[in-house]
Amino acid sequence: MIDDKISSYTVIESTEIGSAKFVVGENPGNSLTPYGTWQANMKNDPHSYFWGHYFGSKEEAVADYGERITQEARYQQSFNQSKPLPNREMERGKQLQTKRDRKER
Repeated sequence: MIDDKISSYTVIESTEIGSAKFVVGENPGNSLTPYGTWQANMKNDPHSYFWGHYFGSKEEAVADYGERITQEARYQQSFNQSKPLPNREMERGKQLQTKRDRKER
């Protein structure tokens, strides 16, 4: 068990992906929705959870947890692919292109 609480829920599982953190919480005293999933931003405050999703079973909560993690991983992957190359990589690309141009002449 992870030593963290969200209101009356105890965090039982946690995963970090980049600056996002996702958790599953359990509250046995809540008969209607004893499980929930939340997100936190690791850069701002890793213990300030938001976007809570609440469930009547652990299976539903774990499925949602997995979906949230997968969505975030896809988002970060697409974000990283669209980033411009760092200057040294762009410069290296220009150097390679210049060498190819010389060989073609």
